[in-house]
Amino acid sequence: MTLVVVTLNEEANLRRCLISADFCQHKIVVDSGSTDRTVDIAQEMGAEVLTRNWTGFADQKNFGVAAAKTEWVLCLDADEEISPELRQSIVTLRDRLSQHDGFELNRHAFYLNRFINHSGWYPEWRLFLYRKSCGSWGGSEPHAHVKFSGRKARLRGDLYHYTYRDIRHHAQKTLCYAQTAAQAMFEAGRHASFFDLRARAPWAFVRSLFLKRGFLDGFAGLVIAWMSAYYTFLKYALLKQLSSKAEPQ
Repeated sequence: MTLVVVTLNEEANLRRCLISADFCQHKIVVDSGSTDRTVDIAQEMGAEVLTRNWTGFADQKNFGVAAAKTEWVLCLDADEEISPELRQSIVTLRDRLSQHDGFELNRHAFYLNRFINHSGWYPEWRLFLYRKSCGSWGGSEPHAHVKFSGRKARLRGDLYHYTYRDIRHHAQKTLCYAQTAAQAMFEAGRHASFFDLRARAPWAFVRSLFLKRGFLDGFAGLVIAWMSAYYTFLKYALLKQLSSKAEPQ
């Protein structure tokens, strides 16, 4: 099994991620120009480091997967960690590998000093462990996912996700993700309607806080709901701006 991790300035997270996946025979880190100790840490931990300019989440992950020398790959982000229970599920998979082509992991986010159990953040099943020939990364940026064809199952145990450091970091990343999403929508020929700009953000807030029971996550759940609305509004506002600039003057 090969571990594939995509990085950019992840010195605070990478070591924890690599240690949690020490059962992988081969580790690949695809780095897009880190200026901190990310590459040094990867090499210290015995990972093969591949350096290339950033071309998007899906493309970077596919590049790393293509370099894997094993049939099975495990794709993680640097801020993720395999829990002890999930580790046990993976290392005892040997008898089930012939019966399946991929396995979904349940990602559990840690934010504002607590694990988030609602808000649309949990449970979050993602197919990160799969047979190379049965999947490839795709989808609209920044929400890449594995396009998969084959037999799959779910594994017991959580994949811990140490997401945003604090609210400021959350807001900064939300702006970046909104810009990326707006650009992808624009390139796909999408336009922002009156409905998109007026209704989608309030609905995102209500959905996260009430329908997804974010209120049970306390203060963190309220912040997540507001950030969901913020992201949604920014995405469509930025799409509207892109469309306006492209119109003939």
